[in-house]
Amino acid sequence: MKFDNFEIYERIYSSHWFLTSYNGIGFIFDFPKIGGGNFLKKVIYVMENQMCRYIFNHKEFELAANYTADKLINNNKWRKEVYEKIDYFTKQYFDAGENLRDSNLSLLSNKELIKRIRRIIVFQHYHQVYSVLANGVVLDGRNHMSNKIRDELRNNLNFPPKFENYWSTLTQITRMSLRQKKDYEISLLAKKVGILTQKQIESKLKKLHKEYCWLDYNNMGPATSFDAFRQQLKMAKRSDKDLNVPKRLAVLKKKQRQLMSTLKFNRRSRFLIALAQQVIWQKGYRKDVQYHGFYCYEPLLQELVRRKKVSDWQTLSFLFPWELEGYIKSNKPTTAELEQRRKLSVFMVTRAGHSIMVGKKAKMTVKKFGSLENFTSVTEVRGQVAYTGLVRGKVKIIQTPSDMVKMNKGDVLMSQATSPDLLPAMKKAGAIVTNTGGLICHAAITSRELKIPCVVGTAKATLVFKDGDLVEVDATSGVVKIVKSE
Repeated sequence: MKFDNFEIYERIYSSHWFLTSYNGIGFIFDFPKIGGGNFLKKVIYVMENQMCRYIFNHKEFELAANYTADKLINNNKWRKEVYEKIDYFTKQYFDAGENLRDSNLSLLSNKELIKRIRRIIVFQHYHQVYSVLANGVVLDGRNHMSNKIRDELRNNLNFPPKFENYWSTLTQITRMSLRQKKDYEISLLAKKVGILTQKQIESKLKKLHKEYCWLDYNNMGPATSFDAFRQQLKMAKRSDKDLNVPKRLAVLKKKQRQLMSTLKFNRRSRFLIALAQQVIWQKGYRKDVQYHGFYCYEPLLQELVRRKKVSDWQTLSFLFPWELEGYIKSNKPTTAELEQRRKLSVFMVTRAGHSIMVGKKAKMTVKKFGSLENFTSVTEVRGQVAYTGLVRGKVKIIQTPSDMVKMNKGDVLMSQATSPDLLPAMKKAGAIVTNTGGLICHAAITSRELKIPCVVGTAKATLVFKDGDLVEVDATSGVVKIVKSE
């Protein structure tokens, strides 16, 4: 089997096959049906100790990404259809998850359990497929969509010298995220502490916990504890910054309108900014719903652990969703095979079908990709500047919330890609550097809001540098280089 022109495009941490499988199916089989093009012939995912690498043929990926990015920007009818579909499947997936979690699964027969699973799996499938499509095509790690929007807008404005400042302001989101909504509602409750009884406060806080505890679940949990919500309520008593979120967003929205008026934006330029903001918000919301889905699947997997006498429920997350029904009926694949999948496995999707490899076959396949990650002689990386500045600091690789304990004030946060659950570490950072992402990714937007120098889309920063390395982040030219190795 030859893998010429193949590259690693993405690395997902705290991953499992329940998360990744429908993406692979979607690229090959769903994209041609829903207008995403028919360019990809093979996608390969390598799962190793819960870290998944996405591997694509470079030529196929470029064709697919450019085609779909152009179509999203220029085909109004198709784009509207895509966003209507993602809205529909996102809502259905969320509601199906809530219904599953609220069910007393221990009282259901295997047959009844399978019926519940069938209801949610179809929505998970199309939520994931349309999410990838609607948020910038395949994977936006190579910045196709954001670059196209940015370059056209700059051209429309005749290349103004302060374009980066304009872009930074105009692409900030003015719509409240679910996390902002949660923080705002806790702050509102904090203002009532002197009015309501302690019992009433606890009752209202429990409702907020139930509504939002899954936001930082990530892909394998755990959900945020009630004690953490209590702590946030205490902090909200001392500061009203979260209470001012609606006002700040309104001020930002007004500032954006004034700037577009001053720059004499035409209808097309206004559309490009609206599209950029929609992509950013939708990407964050899609991630939140994804976390909610896995949070709701956990009781199901816990119930299967009880019935099948498996020691660790997370082992079952290495089933593919379409295998759940067979697993309930026949205990296949076996627990031993699932544990092998967790340790090392390769999922390959081609136009002829899909297959999973474990053991020796998986090791032989992975060995062929070894040269794709050999960066021992590399001392610097380049990316796109999201927010300017020059910083020296120690590297801290932060991939998941559990990594945040090692983050100190002024460290250079490096990540495959940031997400809202990494925000506490980002606030401590002297600079932020990511492997993937474009100028409308989470790291870029957040760094502008926090005014922290940031370079995105380096492709390999977390592989070139390691914890403790002293690096210089030149977020003017987009260069990150080692000063002293740990």
